[in-house]
Amino acid sequence: MPELYNLVGDLGGTNVRFGLCAANSTEVNFIEKFSLRDYEDLDHVIGVYLRPKLQSGDISISACCLAIAGPIINHKVKMTNTDWEFSTDTIRKNLKIQHAVLINDFAAIAYSVPQLKPQDTIEIGQPINGEASGPIAVVGPGTGLGAALLVPNATTRDGADHYLIVPTEGGHAGLSARTTEELQIFSYWRDKGCRINREFFVCGTGIERIYEALCVAASSTDYKNRKVVQIQQLGCSRQDKLCEQAMEIFCALLGSAAGDQVLCTGSTGGVVLAGGILPKFVDFLQQSAFRRRFESKGAMSHFMSTIPSHLIIEAQPGLIGAAAYLLEKN
Repeated sequence: MPELYNLVGDLGGTNVRFGLCAANSTEVNFIEKFSLRDYEDLDHVIGVYLRPKLQSGDISISACCLAIAGPIINHKVKMTNTDWEFSTDTIRKNLKIQHAVLINDFAAIAYSVPQLKPQDTIEIGQPINGEASGPIAVVGPGTGLGAALLVPNATTRDGADHYLIVPTEGGHAGLSARTTEELQIFSYWRDKGCRINREFFVCGTGIERIYEALCVAASSTDYKNRKVVQIQQLGCSRQDKLCEQAMEIFCALLGSAAGDQVLCTGSTGGVVLAGGILPKFVDFLQQSAFRRRFESKGAMSHFMSTIPSHLIIEAQPGLIGAAAYLLEKN
């Protein structure tokens, strides 16, 4: 008898990652990454991934969960960066399985949080007092700013918390400037007619926007030739003053947004930072104003100083979260 596995995937705007996990596990193996532009459609790339693994006859697929960076409407997806269209029905038919599901990519991150091992996260700053408990906010800057909430709603047999996952649109909430520099940056973009919300600055493109405003104020045109990767590298290595300043402001605004998310959701269990950007400059984030701005909430500052903040450094939380979703729902 072939061993039953679940197929899990994390599908972004450029790449897709696949993995396999046992039907009763969230441990993901056989992880591979593919570029969307190299394949005709989802069925094509799934076939390329699965074919060599199924040929031996030792493996059989029982269910599938894909985490999608984009809208899922009536169990269907029409991607924006490619002409791919698919649904849970087509996946079930092509894989000859009974259960397939599509979930939001940031919901998958949230589902991964209870499954992560201590070495999969790193503490950013140190809260006062003891262990925290209660709801957990998840915030992740990437293409935009994802946000979700984990609410404890049961206790498992081994004493661990079981969580209800609540996707939110916290990235579209408002954001306030706290310093003269930030006021100037906000004014620069407002004068262009832009609406400022959290993800306008707290995301990859947001770093470029912060840098552009700083360059214009300094009569520099360097912003025309530098994208987020170069700004991050030059700034976090402290090789370029304006890039360094842009990254400092980005971390400070992230701290403000994460702190507001905790206050608005009552996340006494802490905040977990996620996304592909932050693990690239952990040391810089640790030394930045992130934690100070996270705690700086006026009358609530003492309360905020007790709330822990962690960063996910596990490389594939989306795949782990997709596996966790199947384990919980099946």
